[in-house]
Amino acid sequence: MPFHLVTLHLSSVERPPLQTSQLICGHDKLQVGLDVATMTSVGLNPFSGNLAAHNCSWVRVHNGEVWYEVEAQAGACGNILRTNHTHAIYSNSLFIYPANNTSFTVPVSLPFLCAYPLNTSTSLNVAIRPLLPVGGGLSGAGTKARASMSLFRNSNFTEAYPSGGVILPLGLPLYVGVSVEENDTSFAAVLEDCYATHTSSPNDPLRYLLIQNKCPTDRRQVSIVESGSSLQARFSALFFLFQGTYQDVYLHCSLTLCDRRNFNCVPSCTGRAYRSVISSVPVKPLTIGPITCEYEIQSDIRIDASTQLTI
Repeated sequence: MPFHLVTLHLSSVERPPLQTSQLICGHDKLQVGLDVATMTSVGLNPFSGNLAAHNCSWVRVHNGEVWYEVEAQAGACGNILRTNHTHAIYSNSLFIYPANNTSFTVPVSLPFLCAYPLNTSTSLNVAIRPLLPVGGGLSGAGTKARASMSLFRNSNFTEAYPSGGVILPLGLPLYVGVSVEENDTSFAAVLEDCYATHTSSPNDPLRYLLIQNKCPTDRRQVSIVESGSSLQARFSALFFLFQGTYQDVYLHCSLTLCDRRNFNCVPSCTGRAYRSVISSVPVKPLTIGPITCEYEIQSDIRIDASTQLTI
């Protein structure tokens, strides 16, 4: 799993410099590494650490470094989760105690944070300037979110077509499911726009809208089964000739990740149009296809559809 490794040289007004402290912002873990020799030389016990929640983190030793690990989830070992328009930011502090500590002693605090981009189509070279205590801290950037979209055989969304292309009869419902790979269930996947084209490009200007602004364009043709309640989103749509010709069809969906702790992320489509006031961020569009119309009565049906794309 890809990650970003950040090395900082920290100074404290109360202790000698804490050298070569390292932070790894993994997809599912935050890891803080301390050099054993350096910590010992400044009178600190590198194995004495604890996070904001005492006796919670997992510790391992590798190549002369002790690593403290915590899951990338809100509330895990005292993790604090904040979100803005572009990132989910987890922060915590590692507390290290003096060597041969036998009495009440105030530990050295090492704050750290990991920022994970919620908008997977943007670059990671944006400067993030978090506010940290005077003693300094570690900050790093995590990996992008990943999502996939699949075409299913039934309304239970339990049996996906294998990758490739599929030939289906006209009038048959298309059961489409989207899944976001994210450990923190504080977030929900919201379908923004879904549409059909005759090319594999999501930027094709010739498109047939199925979902627009989080709501079906025609409730007689499209039904949103799930959106904004979990890291999965599902909808069904009747399969017809979108441009009046028998051509391959590709489905594209754009979605956003919404912070369920602070917002009601389930769209309300009772009116003619839905306007969002939720602070959410886009995820790169997903595509499945091609889907081919079956129009010969005796033709053989190739059932090998739903290309899964990972971002």
